[in-house]
Amino acid sequence: MFRALQSHRLYRCALVWLLLLPSSLLADELLVVTGEKSSLTALDKNQVRNIFLGKVSSLPDGSNAAPVDQPESSPLRDEFYEKLTHHSAAEAKAHWVKLSFTGRGAPPRESTSSSDTKRMVNSMPGAIGYIEKSELDSSVKVVFTVK
Repeated sequence: MFRALQSHRLYRCALVWLLLLPSSLLADELLVVTGEKSSLTALDKNQVRNIFLGKVSSLPDGSNAAPVDQPESSPLRDEFYEKLTHHSAAEAKAHWVKLSFTGRGAPPRESTSSSDTKRMVNSMPGAIGYIEKSELDSSVKVVFTVK
């Protein structure tokens, strides 16, 4: 009887712990990708951050940077900006509004989904986007893993 009670308590504790885990810990890994024919091979966190915040306008291979965001309503977009910049996607959008208003940049293009992001990075030179690891296929090249 005592063992059954201990087992039940352990089970309840584990269930509560799982429910309290932040959803970002349970989410799929995020990958920063570019087109399969891109000459880029790798980027570091600062380079990706600077591209998606408009602080640089070209990629290390010399092409013009063309960041591609997930849809504004996507939890993936929120997770990306939280992990990459430690700010919300809304704060990143406000940053872009300010840059656009002052003429210092245009915000990232917005895709409709991860499959649309893959299509866009393959159709635009210098395009760089992010997708879930589960969406990875041979049509894109991974240049950074967001942790």
